[in-house]
Amino acid sequence: MSEPSIRIFVSTHKPVDLFESEILQPVQVGSAGARERYDWSLHDDEGDNISLQNPMYCELTTQYWAWKNVEADYYGFCHYRRYFDFCSERHHENPWGEVMEGYINKESQRKYGLDDETIRSVVSGYDVITTEIKDLRRFPGSVKTPIRHYEMADRLNPADLKHVVEILKDMHPDYAEDADEFLNGHESCFCNMFIMRRDVFRKYCSWLFPILFRFVDETDFDLYSVEALRTPGHLAERLFNIYYRHNMRCDAGWKTRQLQCVHFNYPEHHDELSPLPREDGRPIVPVVLAADDAYVPMLTTTIYSMLSNASSQRHYDIVVLERDITREHQLRMTRFFLRFENATLRFVNVGNLVEGYGLTTNNPHISIETYYRFLIQQILPFYEKVLYLDSDLVIRGDVAQLFDVELGDTLLGAVRDIDFLGNLGYRDGKRLRYAREVLGMSDPYSYFQAGVLLLNTEAMRRLHTIEEWLSFATDTRLIYNDQDVLNAKCEGRVTYLDASWNVMIDCAGRIERVFSYAPARYFTEFQSARSSERIIHYAGVEKPWSTVGCDRAEDYWEYARDTPFYEELLARFSGGETRRARPSSPRAIGEDNPLRRIVDPFLPYGSRRREVARAIGIALSRK
Repeated sequence: MSEPSIRIFVSTHKPVDLFESEILQPVQVGSAGARERYDWSLHDDEGDNISLQNPMYCELTTQYWAWKNVEADYYGFCHYRRYFDFCSERHHENPWGEVMEGYINKESQRKYGLDDETIRSVVSGYDVITTEIKDLRRFPGSVKTPIRHYEMADRLNPADLKHVVEILKDMHPDYAEDADEFLNGHESCFCNMFIMRRDVFRKYCSWLFPILFRFVDETDFDLYSVEALRTPGHLAERLFNIYYRHNMRCDAGWKTRQLQCVHFNYPEHHDELSPLPREDGRPIVPVVLAADDAYVPMLTTTIYSMLSNASSQRHYDIVVLERDITREHQLRMTRFFLRFENATLRFVNVGNLVEGYGLTTNNPHISIETYYRFLIQQILPFYEKVLYLDSDLVIRGDVAQLFDVELGDTLLGAVRDIDFLGNLGYRDGKRLRYAREVLGMSDPYSYFQAGVLLLNTEAMRRLHTIEEWLSFATDTRLIYNDQDVLNAKCEGRVTYLDASWNVMIDCAGRIERVFSYAPARYFTEFQSARSSERIIHYAGVEKPWSTVGCDRAEDYWEYARDTPFYEELLARFSGGETRRARPSSPRAIGEDNPLRRIVDPFLPYGSRRREVARAIGIALSRK
């Protein structure tokens, strides 16, 4: 005996990620009026259809099309962001009865049994499967009945529900009792999601659509809002509950089952990157940054500073790794950077890749986006070498010169971390023990700062998969998370860059309190680089957009004021979240020395001139 034919249609109006399945089949709703026709989906405008009425009927255009044009033993309906949970294990729900999930991928497919084998095992033998019937009294708020629930929807007209019930009672008087009991009761299932055996499905459609068509014919929609136009779809959700209740009361002989509903927060599809065409013949410099939506103003400032100092003889392929940067922000950034004809800006949503790793950071000023550098080797497989930059930088040099550094067989290029090296010099020995015992480093003084990295992506791919990198980073003992992992795994295979390519600011007076404890040769290199920064790194808790008197703030605002997010940065600065910086670099002249009255006006404290003079002084003192 052959297996029953099960077709569960997934309604969508836009490109979305899909599960690998023959049963779960995407259908483009409103195909008849769509600007773009998707070649990866079925279409609701083929054969007998109501596709053009999708603005009113919503996902019901898929249901009508399937009723009129598809042969199957079982018909099911989901949405691009809502699916049934076919897993035997019960999952946690939010207060409104939905299981919340992030992405559509292999992991979530396994978790919720959304593979063909599991779906078949659950569906076979049942007549009707619905989402779970919920008691509205358990939901937040004071809405306890379906009729009150509809009345509280401020974009819908309560009279429409009354009207459709009148039509129902006129066409099917035996449903009157069920309609009243449902609307004034406390239970309902939601989302217009169900799976039905063929004969049940066809009877249901023959009952439902004549009711809705009559309602539409008798209703004037001229002044309805966009959401109110969707009223037939909203009404169908209530009518399904009435139909289900009536048949259960009248003992239709259905074998039924209820399943949890899974709501995917990020179903949208994101294409994989492809190599840029080299139409202008200029060599490409691939540059990757990572940020969330809140960090867009700072991200934009960093990219702008980079392109303001970029070579016209190179083309800069700028890739931003993100999970939640809004379409509006992406468009604003794209329009702004169109002024640079030697640059391309691309965004990649990487939430799918990092989901499920339980990533956290042990420092409040370090975000989850810091882990995205591990993903570069997979996202950009066509590059053998890639430059990674943090988004709290100002770039005063041409990063093409940095990109051109030869890495040989080393894994990456980076600058030694003067902060970490300073911590190694503390008498308590804590950081030294940490580097040796937790990170397993044989030479802790080789530790580098990961905010600026020239990555040998080909070699990194051979060393570890992204799954392995991210798994390493979940070690709760780590202080600097991904940076610690990179140091632990790449030790001995690092090309050390000139210190000017990653010069950290004097955050909270750390030059004197921490950096100066580093070995003299590395501290001297740092001080020299501070007089000729090619990249200024605002690492730490003090940032120009949040800290009064932040070291090197004037360099940051030089670029920030030209970006379309300048006002947002100013709002952050003046919004009450600002802090005052601690005294920055150590003073060579004492507080009470009369020479300060002469020196300070010409070498203002914290200025580039003062730092140059100080570096010269240190160099002379070594002679």
